[in-house]
Amino acid sequence: MLYIHLTDEQRTELALVGRQAVGRVALRAQMVLLSDRGHSVPQIAAIHGCGCDVVRTWLHRYQARELAGLHDLPRSGRPSKDRLARAIVDAQASQSPRCAGLVQSCWTVALLAAFLAARFGLLLSVATVRRHLKAAGWRWRRPRLAPASVLPHKRDPAAGPKTAAIVAALAAARRGRCHLLFLDECDLHLLPVLRACWQKGPRLRVPTPGTNAKRAFFGALNAVTGAFHAVDHGRKLAVHFVAFLQQLADALPHGPLVLVMDNVRMHDAKVVRTWLAANPRVAVLWLPTYAAHDANPAERIWGLMKGDVAANRLAGGIAELTAAARRFFTTLPPHPVPATFLTPETMPDLRRCA
Repeated sequence: MLYIHLTDEQRTELALVGRQAVGRVALRAQMVLLSDRGHSVPQIAAIHGCGCDVVRTWLHRYQARELAGLHDLPRSGRPSKDRLARAIVDAQASQSPRCAGLVQSCWTVALLAAFLAARFGLLLSVATVRRHLKAAGWRWRRPRLAPASVLPHKRDPAAGPKTAAIVAALAAARRGRCHLLFLDECDLHLLPVLRACWQKGPRLRVPTPGTNAKRAFFGALNAVTGAFHAVDHGRKLAVHFVAFLQQLADALPHGPLVLVMDNVRMHDAKVVRTWLAANPRVAVLWLPTYAAHDANPAERIWGLMKGDVAANRLAGGIAELTAAARRFFTTLPPHPVPATFLTPETMPDLRRCA
């Protein structure tokens, strides 16, 4: 009779495999443990509902190779068609269609399936090609524009000190030592903004104006209170920006006033520098050059405004659209800047600038 005699270490190892392994390996480990407990081959076969030859095979395999013998051996023969097809799909997707002599700039699933059939005689359905692409790590995504700071020659060498100064000013403002405002501008166009939305039936078609028009907005976000103040003009001019700065200074007449701005030319115009020199309690902190839009929390307010008044709809005119934007700002709830804003952990774009 065939019996297996185990050491305590082997019993522990097999018991662990029997609990944690999946499928047939766990079953084979239990056969060995039953043999060690004195069960005969026919008894083990009856317990597991298999033939005696199967039990003997795995007991002999364990005697020869211990735990490694309970695993399936590599199967001979050619790999499955699925694995071969996946390798071909992955390799072809890694190359531009133009490298294969096509005029398209990127692969679609249907184009890739047709190309594989024509070039390699590999007949795969569109669903199968999609499955192979996903299994190989491919995803259909729209690229996202990145700030120029990701390019080595565009990085701001002073990004680290600039970011640290803004973080310090935010901490001081939260302790009541100064007023901290994030400033920004935007153009509101009569041409509708297109935003993704749930739809039924045919794809939504948004009419466009015969002639586009726009209105310039200046905005300031109070980092502590979350209040947002906005004014609009026909154009973005330095004189309008100075008038906006004066409004902010008049609204916050006491204590230091710190303004965080990006590096557009208008912010450093001569008339702006003259006004700043005449108002010494107003200080300016500059965002890192080519920093991402996320670096200025005022940018998010513009996105909310455009989504509310201009997304997927055409207004009756620029005056109607401007009036809707003004109403939006009167009902906008506070959006205070979080204390962790602009830390290296939460702003990887700025960490790359440093």
